[in-house]
Amino acid sequence: MADNVILVTSPDDFIQDSYRLMLVDLDESQNQLVSSALLKVKHNGIVTAYIYRIQDPIQWFFDKKPKSDCIIFNAESKNESLVGYIAAQKNSYYFGTLKTFSMINKSAIYSEQDVVNLLTLRMENNEQI
Repeated sequence: MADNVILVTSPDDFIQDSYRLMLVDLDESQNQLVSSALLKVKHNGIVTAYIYRIQDPIQWFFDKKPKSDCIIFNAESKNESLVGYIAAQKNSYYFGTLKTFSMINKSAIYSEQDVVNLLTLRMENNEQI
């Protein structure tokens, strides 16, 4: 498990070096899957989890997105423009059905184990950089 998981919501930020995960408009069950997965990931350090909800200011999202090592989003969010934008990002993964953009991004998440595997791989690669 990560030593610490810091949850950050709009309008705040967390400045300390850490692995940065952005969670975009996840529903309650998706949030629970990510939370459970974080307990199982072996990572010696801090994980910052930016939590963006569609009612938050979009400027906050665009400030945190380039700082994020990994983005996990709800493909069934009501903000379809944002879904399309995030789907095109190389470091994005999603829950749900990615309608129009499924040809762009094939990084679907189906289970807690998928999240564990994803975060373990991404965190290991991040530490090697």
